[in-house]
Amino acid sequence: MKAKSLLIVSLLIFASFLDAEEGESQLYLKATDTDSLVAKEGQIVIVYGETENSAKSASGANFVNFKGADFLLVTFKSDIDQFAEGEPFELFDGKRVAVEGAISIYRGKPQIKLTSPDQVTILTAEEVFPPVTGKPEKVVPAATTKVSGEMSEQAPPEEEPKRKPPVDPSEFFD
Repeated sequence: MKAKSLLIVSLLIFASFLDAEEGESQLYLKATDTDSLVAKEGQIVIVYGETENSAKSASGANFVNFKGADFLLVTFKSDIDQFAEGEPFELFDGKRVAVEGAISIYRGKPQIKLTSPDQVTILTAEEVFPPVTGKPEKVVPAATTKVSGEMSEQAPPEEEPKRKPPVDPSEFFD
């Protein structure tokens, strides 16, 4: 049983190295793109947008809200001491930011748990974001069908975003 678990873990690690070698780029999502954020639950992404109306709860939790979005950053009281320059609701309110972290869903809304100031990049007004890469974007050609002797174009069918299921370590380890 342990050999099987070790094999599975080894394959998962090997697969992650293959993904890294393929040059897979970071996934950038707008804070206002709720459907895409929800579809990426459990995955690490970079979310960007402008913040507004951030606040601190009575329990000491910080909430950084994004303009026109259901998405937010949450920092619990236990993590506030990681922010030496001030609390997140004050530091990042009214700013254009990019934040990296794992998407979680709370009461149907996407969020990232903010535990370190290193997760956040404050963007300048003139800064282009997401960054432009040297690679051309993948273009999906339109599907063509033959209708009464003529070729006509159709839009390719939209694919559902793939969600990664959560992993239960007890399935692999005793």
